[in-house]
Amino acid sequence: MKLTQTHLNTFALTTPLYYVNDVPHIGSAYTTMAADAIARFQRLQGKSVLLITGTDEHGQKIQRTAEEFGRSPQAHCDQIVSSFASLWQHLNIHYDRFSRTTASRHEAIVKEFFQRVWDQGDIYLSQQQGWYCVACEEYKEERELEGGKYCPIHVNKVVEWRDEQNYFFRLSKYQKQLETLYQDHPDFIQPESRRNEVINFVKQGLQDFSISRVNIDWGFPIPCDPSHTIYVWFDALLGYVTALLDPEEEPTLENALSKWWPINLHLIGKDILRFHAIYWPAMLMSAGL
Repeated sequence: MKLTQTHLNTFALTTPLYYVNDVPHIGSAYTTMAADAIARFQRLQGKSVLLITGTDEHGQKIQRTAEEFGRSPQAHCDQIVSSFASLWQHLNIHYDRFSRTTASRHEAIVKEFFQRVWDQGDIYLSQQQGWYCVACEEYKEERELEGGKYCPIHVNKVVEWRDEQNYFFRLSKYQKQLETLYQDHPDFIQPESRRNEVINFVKQGLQDFSISRVNIDWGFPIPCDPSHTIYVWFDALLGYVTALLDPEEEPTLENALSKWWPINLHLIGKDILRFHAIYWPAMLMSAGL
């Protein structure tokens, strides 16, 4: 993408879109304070700055957590979101946009993006078998699991065996393009230790990943097959794009990407590195972005 003079004087950055299964913790505060400090520094340089934070609100984990508390998923999300907003106010965080993945504007962006990837021929229906961690909202390879089939991240959670039809994204198609991206832009992933981690993972060969779930109501339906729900990560990453829209703008990709795109900096935790450094750029490549 050719950078315009306008873009050279703008700086857009994001915190992760925090998962609302529970109230914010010290890790959420740490990342958000770091983002706020960077945003303040960029403003002191005379830049026009957009600091995005927000919440990731779909998925089976949210549905189950809400059930445990005897709430609807939306009521649960609203309650947890208010705790994030009050904490950022308490910490004097100056964010510009708060992105919620349950917003109707976000659904419009997700559907348009899905259609682009579908039209590219990068989505297909197939059988998914494997071990699934609900806490990660991710399938795990056998080699990753701890003894007794425990998740390597949520070490007190046993993974669940799944065998179902899902829609898949052709991640494997973008292996070479991703390797070229990491090579041509060595600062794309920082620090270097995490960059090496991603490169080593990609070198082992990328597998297509499923982007739908069945028997889950809490999420956006697949446009071409409403019996499937769009996988929480495919939906959540687009929350960054939705946040680029001005409040009065019609929610289209063209409008969202007109001023602040590409985003200069995503601050993330190491546990979600793979989604941001592998899945996200491949999805963007597929959609022609």
